[in-house]
Amino acid sequence: MDKTPQFISVKTGAKVFSLNPFQCREYVTNAFNNCAPEKTKLLEAQLKSIITQAERTNMTDLIDWNERDLPSACIDTKNPNASTLFHKKPASIISKLGNIELTPNEEKKRQMRAMRFQNDVPVARSPPPVPKKNKYTPIIWESEATTARNAVIVGTSVALEKPYFRLTSAADPATVRPLNILKKAFKLLRTKWKEEGNYSYICEQFKSMRQDLTVVKCQVQRIRNEFTVKVYETHARIALEKGDIGEYNQCQTQLKYLYEQNIPGNEEEFLAYRILYMLFSQNQSDINAMLEEMCDNMNNHADCVQHALMIRSSLAKGNYHKFFQLYETAPNMGGYLLDQFVGRERVDALIVMCKAYKMGVSISFVAKELAFDNVKSLAKFLREHGIKQIISKNKDVMFDTKSALPVLLAQSKTYSKVDIKGQI
Repeated sequence: MDKTPQFISVKTGAKVFSLNPFQCREYVTNAFNNCAPEKTKLLEAQLKSIITQAERTNMTDLIDWNERDLPSACIDTKNPNASTLFHKKPASIISKLGNIELTPNEEKKRQMRAMRFQNDVPVARSPPPVPKKNKYTPIIWESEATTARNAVIVGTSVALEKPYFRLTSAADPATVRPLNILKKAFKLLRTKWKEEGNYSYICEQFKSMRQDLTVVKCQVQRIRNEFTVKVYETHARIALEKGDIGEYNQCQTQLKYLYEQNIPGNEEEFLAYRILYMLFSQNQSDINAMLEEMCDNMNNHADCVQHALMIRSSLAKGNYHKFFQLYETAPNMGGYLLDQFVGRERVDALIVMCKAYKMGVSISFVAKELAFDNVKSLAKFLREHGIKQIISKNKDVMFDTKSALPVLLAQSKTYSKVDIKGQI
């Protein structure tokens, strides 16, 4: 486990852990004393996960380590320091922080600490001198009667580039950028994306911008305007281009909320994307709910939304011929979303073909029907899915539907679950 300077180092075997307080040290010592030699490495990994999570959430000094069961790698997970005779019952666990289960007493301590933090009021003292060139308003504190939940901060940072860190405490105004600086940063990021195309860098910078726009811990800048929408829309498009569906979904969720606040943006474009995303995730209940909301003005939407609705209809009817025609004509960035599940639909379409053409079918016909760029692309797709080809007497390459059907049915099952990442 990584050493942390402010913690006391405790050596257990060949591994050094930096732990605090004393109870935590005893917890680790007891764990190693109750661990078989062949499970030492597993125990080290489990302890690292538990204690790292405790440090990250500032719970090291609040957890009752004496009453906590030892990791599962131990021969006996009962803590010898525990005052109770039995292991913790599931009913005694009321919440979780990552991989740490909290008892009612521990959760109460955590909430009390959070309340102390939220009720902190800055000590009345002379403000530090502000540089003449700094025209940005420092933190704005409301009256003491105002709760911390309603307090508003205005950032003072002038950094155009800032790494993203998930907040574990209140936002420091000195690290939060105000609106005018965020607009300059946005312009810089768009230029860098066009010139360099470094997605990992751009994604981190946009996440940092989104965090500065609506800081979620205790105080909030509450910047919800057209610029906020523009930031989320731009990040969503970049994420789509790079196939980062998890990051796109985070932006999409926030955009839906912003549009509902009547903040203008490209609402129709992203409504079309949302329809396609639901088709990708196979979330039929959400699709039905959305269609019910749209039924009153179904024909009044933009072409991109009509296109997405036609794709939904073609899939609902099993009309793969129409689906692949629409796939090739997807407007805006809808094609990037369709790319996420076109393989699944191609397998389903091939299953239909196998049942219809039992004597085989021309591979050139299949390539055209399934919207492949050429026969080589189709051949590669078939090989990746373990499907054979045969050559007819007239040298025309044929798709062996008889031998392919059982393989395709097995492949279809691998698409039954969609791995959706994501989530601020």
